Amino acid sequence: MGDRFVKWVHDHRWSLPAEDLVVISKQDDTYQEFPKHSGLRDFDRSDRKFVAVANAHPAKPPILEAMDSKWWGWAEALQQVGITTHFLCPDYAKTKYRKKMGK
Repeated sequence: MGDRFVKWVHDHRWSLPAEDLVVISKQDDTYQEFPKHSGLRDFDRSDRKFVAVANAHPAKPPILEAMDSKWWGWAEALQQVGITTHFLCPDYAKTKYRKKMGK
């Protein structure tokens, strides 16, 4: 599935409407467009670009999450700043998150 997604991105990266393209600005180890929220303080540095892109877009499109269960713990804080997370396998994410975090 990952290979198919990367191929789709490669094949379609220049065909997106101009209004869907956003610019994000690196700021130290995060991005200016990453939302300020106490619940996101420990958000993975390597994943902040995805949140920054969604936050920079006027429509705040949802983020699709497949396998990283840590996102389950940030979903509520993201929702509070207007960013929705859609989990492709919500039962897996929830179970894995609770096991990983001891909850």
